[in-house]
Amino acid sequence: MNILVIKHGALGDFVMASGAMKSIRKHFAKDNILLLTEEKNINFFKLIPYFNSFKKDNRKSIFFSIFTILNIVFFQKIDLVIDLQNSSRTQIYHFFIRKFTKVKISSSRNHSHYRYIIPKQGDEHVIQGLNNQLTLLGLKNFEDPDLSWMIKNFNKKVKKKYIILIPGASKTGSYKKWPEDRYAKLSNHFIENGFDIYLTGSNEDMKTMNLIKASCPLAKIKIDESRIENFLELCQNASFIVANDTGPTHIAALSNRPLFWIAIDNSISKACQPFGKRVIPILSKNISEIDPKKVIEKINSVKLS
Repeated sequence: MNILVIKHGALGDFVMASGAMKSIRKHFAKDNILLLTEEKNINFFKLIPYFNSFKKDNRKSIFFSIFTILNIVFFQKIDLVIDLQNSSRTQIYHFFIRKFTKVKISSSRNHSHYRYIIPKQGDEHVIQGLNNQLTLLGLKNFEDPDLSWMIKNFNKKVKKKYIILIPGASKTGSYKKWPEDRYAKLSNHFIENGFDIYLTGSNEDMKTMNLIKASCPLAKIKIDESRIENFLELCQNASFIVANDTGPTHIAALSNRPLFWIAIDNSISKACQPFGKRVIPILSKNISEIDPKKVIEKINSVKLS
């Protein structure tokens, strides 16, 4: 059987869907599974061991995307489409797939054959929702999100204990950011207590990191080490992590290091909390009101080893 899995979305969405991807591969162990995603993801995500091949859909023109997916369905002889994106856009894809083919579709959107009805936002975590969707295909055993395939060096020696801060956010998620002056106060406190502070993020986060560094000159900007392929290892060797609600935080959550997650207390946060054994949420209706002293007290109350 030939299966097409659809997953666009941001980094955090991809990480949360990694468990579902692994579950799909285990259940359909002998089948040919393709992943449809954005071109910017393909070079890195080719490392994922769950797919036989990758197809690109850059989502610029809906008409071109429809042409693309129908072309894939016809020429790759797809038998089943599993939609892990579950967006209004993929709902349009499903309409045309059903109109012109006999391919079966798994989704939480209209026009699917195996449709999972999502409950009210906040009542179910995204990961649980994807697993529930897959039960309609007969899956019974589900894997947790897993990025172990990213790890290259398990024995990296750490010269000095360090803390990772993830203070950035996407352009559309700027309202999720904890203020830079709060990060700076936190950083100065722990530098005084013998830690190094690593500010992580992309070039888009440089303004945020520079504002923190202006008030905490000893903090170190670690953009090169923040690249996706290096980031999990960097987190695994940290004493702990403090982070906004942003994509790289979902990678950090899988490091098995204490992650203090500063986020807005709402239904979206409940549905999208980073998955990990040592995630400690620090929530407020108004994120700017979270005092650094409260974060320090929470950190000091947790066993870090």
